[in-house]
Amino acid sequence: MNTFRRIGVFDSGLGGLTVLDAICSANKGLSIVYFGDTARVPYGSRTPETIVHYAEQDVRFLLSKGVEAIVVACGTVSAIALESLRRDFSVPIIGVIEPACDAAAKVTKSKHICVIGTQATVHSHAYSDYITRQYPHLNVSGIGCPLFVPLIENGFREDDPITRMTVERYLSPIRNTDIDTLILGCTHYPFLSNVIQETLPDVRLIDIGVTLSEVVGSTLCLPNNISDNFVEYCFSDRETGFKRFDTEHLKSLPNGPIKAINIESF
Repeated sequence: MNTFRRIGVFDSGLGGLTVLDAICSANKGLSIVYFGDTARVPYGSRTPETIVHYAEQDVRFLLSKGVEAIVVACGTVSAIALESLRRDFSVPIIGVIEPACDAAAKVTKSKHICVIGTQATVHSHAYSDYITRQYPHLNVSGIGCPLFVPLIENGFREDDPITRMTVERYLSPIRNTDIDTLILGCTHYPFLSNVIQETLPDVRLIDIGVTLSEVVGSTLCLPNNISDNFVEYCFSDRETGFKRFDTEHLKSLPNGPIKAINIESF
């Protein structure tokens, strides 16, 4: 099996940093290019055709940087465009849906799982279709939370009253139901994990960044050494926003160069 030392990770914005953090926490000796499409975030409100177009541009940019494998650190792209990307590009491309669903199926006791995500993700039924196909004995619900990503991208922290009010508005209807497992179906959502857990104290949260990072390590033959990871951070807009971003949930990210990219040229 080939050893993949240089990998690409991309998301519609800053949410994919949660996946990157989990990958860096679990592995050493990697050279990583991270791309956040901050000029066009969020993807979740776009048409499927636009999402596929954006994702193809993102992949072409990462390939121009010499990556050998790509991690789709975006729930919306994984739900809408993953199969298209795998068909059109020859490098290994890993998405978030299957690992998260498998993890949720293992821990649910009530046999009722809920997925929260962007409108595009929920309307695609990608999570529910996979769970129904692989685990027909389980029930699946879905809730679109379109305001979560804009709140996070614009720096609203978990303790902000607007953030708390928004989380309560979306998730209070499933409180005191038989749902016992919640898939955070967007890589931005771990930034809200504390307030989500406070809103649903009896529900188990599935972080798709963590489950994806575990699959990355087992699927790709990554180098096994003790050298530090190197990350090049690339953004299509507002690259300086990353410098002030909430680091409470990002404890393993190494320092690295930050670059602005004209993604429309790819």
